[in-house]
Amino acid sequence: MKKPPYLKQTLVKPLVLSIHLAMTTGLVFFSQSAIAADTVQTRNYAIATNSLNLVLNQFAAQSDVAIAMDAKQLATIRSEGLNGNYSIADGFARILQNTNFQAQKSTTGYVIVEKAIPQVRDMGQLNPIDVTAIGKTRSNDRVAQLPVITVNADQNTTEGTGSYTTGKMQTATKLNLSMKETPQSVSILTRSQIDDLGLTTLDDAVQNVTGLVMQKGYYQGESGSFSARGFAISNINVDGLTLDTGANGTFNADNDSLDIYDRIEVVRGATGLITGSGTPSATINMVRKRPTTETQGTVSLSAGSWNNYRASVDIGGALNADKTIRARTVIAAQDSDQFYDNADARNYQLYGIIETDLLPNLLATLGIHYRKVDNNGGTQGLPNHVDGSFFNISRKTNLSNDFDFWKQEDLTIFSDLTYTFANDWKLKFSGNWKRPEQDILFSTQTGSGSLYSNNPVDGSPFYQSTQHYKLDNKADSYELTLNGDYTLFNKTHELILGANSRERYNKNWGGWSADSWTTNAPVVNPYHWDSSSISRPDIDMTRWNIKTKTKQTGLYAATRLSVSDSLKFILGSRFNWYESDNLIANTSYDEKGEMTPYAGVVFDLNPQHSLYASWTEIFEPQSDIDLNGNQLKPITGTNYELGLKGEYFDGRLNTSLATFLIEQQNRAVDDLSSLNPCPGSAYGYCKRASGEVESKGFETEISGALTDHWQLTAGYTYVKTKYTKDVDTNIIGTIFNPSLPRQQFKLSTSYRLPAQWEKWRIGGSVYAQTATQATDNELIKQGGYTLLSLNGSYQVNPNVNVQLNINNLFDKTYYTGLGYGSAGTTYGTPRNIVATLKYRF
Repeated sequence: MKKPPYLKQTLVKPLVLSIHLAMTTGLVFFSQSAIAADTVQTRNYAIATNSLNLVLNQFAAQSDVAIAMDAKQLATIRSEGLNGNYSIADGFARILQNTNFQAQKSTTGYVIVEKAIPQVRDMGQLNPIDVTAIGKTRSNDRVAQLPVITVNADQNTTEGTGSYTTGKMQTATKLNLSMKETPQSVSILTRSQIDDLGLTTLDDAVQNVTGLVMQKGYYQGESGSFSARGFAISNINVDGLTLDTGANGTFNADNDSLDIYDRIEVVRGATGLITGSGTPSATINMVRKRPTTETQGTVSLSAGSWNNYRASVDIGGALNADKTIRARTVIAAQDSDQFYDNADARNYQLYGIIETDLLPNLLATLGIHYRKVDNNGGTQGLPNHVDGSFFNISRKTNLSNDFDFWKQEDLTIFSDLTYTFANDWKLKFSGNWKRPEQDILFSTQTGSGSLYSNNPVDGSPFYQSTQHYKLDNKADSYELTLNGDYTLFNKTHELILGANSRERYNKNWGGWSADSWTTNAPVVNPYHWDSSSISRPDIDMTRWNIKTKTKQTGLYAATRLSVSDSLKFILGSRFNWYESDNLIANTSYDEKGEMTPYAGVVFDLNPQHSLYASWTEIFEPQSDIDLNGNQLKPITGTNYELGLKGEYFDGRLNTSLATFLIEQQNRAVDDLSSLNPCPGSAYGYCKRASGEVESKGFETEISGALTDHWQLTAGYTYVKTKYTKDVDTNIIGTIFNPSLPRQQFKLSTSYRLPAQWEKWRIGGSVYAQTATQATDNELIKQGGYTLLSLNGSYQVNPNVNVQLNINNLFDKTYYTGLGYGSAGTTYGTPRNIVATLKYRF
């Protein structure tokens, strides 16, 4: 339908005018939060002693103001930092005391200049200093001309803040909201937490985020599998762009390295508004590090248990004199043995990003990330006795072969372009192109006996099967967003409009040795296994072949309506188009115009506390057909949530308490009343849509600064999942996924000693969970367990820091994954120690 002429003029003229004004005037825009920060209101700061340029950099990040300064000149000056409650003016005064510098306010922020001695023109009349423009001086002024150095004042950035929380995050709705303003359960793992806990992989990160579960063993490969609220996590975002997880049959390839990320943001529950298809579990958003304006860098060297050696270099800064082109590079390498026998791991990565101010209001970014994994000796997947009990064998036991390996290479190129209009609206285009490849050779056990147990039940042995697969995949994502504020009924509201598309091409092929799953295969003795006892078998790589292409496209809109100063509504909706093609069988299925609603309300009880409620949905297409040959409708997930949130010390401490109910329907299950094989397929029953799975529980979390010296994150989760509706009445009331713990508690903390002991920092973490049971075998069970880890550091001087991490302090024996009888049970990592030397410049 054509738009009437008057409507075209209404839409087009302001847009053209805004672009023209922005391009011709060259105005630099900073958010209203930066203006609001320049008031008499105070914030609580915890900035340690350092060079003056780095102290001002942290002050900019924590106060949300922009500062221009000559970083090289200020790097030689010592500052005592800033601790306590200060306004912007008082903060500058405190930081710059006993120096020859002062902060001058400009139209875009502040500029740090040397204190000027004004000349006398007329009797008793001084020449005023023009502070309305950065870098400009009058000829009679003695203020030195400084280059414009824009310090990153993004309140979302956690690097360099020392904080265990953040000011804003966009993962839940794409709107830039604080945790208290977000009507869903959200968590963050900041850069400081990552460094203090010595976390190096996404597996490590998930293990330390409230409500998330990381398990190993069931999947082969370097990565664990991730779950939340009783369901597998199917979406991982990078800088807000959604990518499918790498789980593929029995492979998982998501265990990214954390060196290049500023923080990990997590929103739990259904997230269909931002991700499109998926499960009602959670979305993990990994936010990359960005270039810095001033030249700075870090060299880190680590050594630990099992010959664990790691090195990284992280350097960034401006590439030209006026600081309009900035870049950053991260290089990291790790070489270590596994804690189990005859296995080692190597991990390498290179990250480069460059951003440039094409115009004062047009920012362009281009980056590349290359990661290589080279692991030998396979992964640890142990069998169990027929009665479900564990073998009494060492945690060092590895039943893989010397020829087993996991090789992976990921190449990612990403880019974004952001234009800020004169009316503060922002138009942003983002793209992410990822090319992951895997080459995997692994061996597992088959059989159902316990020939080598002390009390054998049936005397049958375990046999080994060897499989080899290769994967050559593509994953592309694009997004275009327009967001800003608008006025309606004398109130200011926020709006975001978005369109995104993602496409995944999945190509993998391989096979297994001829004797796999037969009694001709090698016999495995769990008590006595020689990893070099057999030769690598020949494998027919044409036995297994998959080529699929999946494309998703969505249009969405969300608005935050300010009904009053205390009452806010967030309403949104998304329309989805989904298509999946099997390129070998020449079959396809799709879903068109699937709508995903979002509704949330937040009511401020007072400046510190808010009540919220939300209703979110998500869908998951499925290719299965019923006995009539009809494709099953998508799986649907609905998340209802009610909670209370708190924000203290001007956002430096956040708390939350939430209760939730999730209803998932239409999952495909075997229709035992149908034919086997189902008409049109080679094997298996036809499918039917199951009734309903219900997940309900509650979560509570506290994160941030308890005092100026004490950072803490602690979270408790209770989740109960069960079948509530189904034509098979026998399963109603039973647990949906018994392998996931019903209760979890996670805590991490860091305390910097006061006064003359301020160079010392001590910290620790606690992880606890309740009992679990294998999904495929109710006899395989594990009781609850608790892990305690400690860490601490000493600041030798402003540039050198040494740190020691002791993980699993009491050397607790536990399992990170419960298998399926003949394989898959995996020990958790024993006690280990890592020492790190870090040099900053």
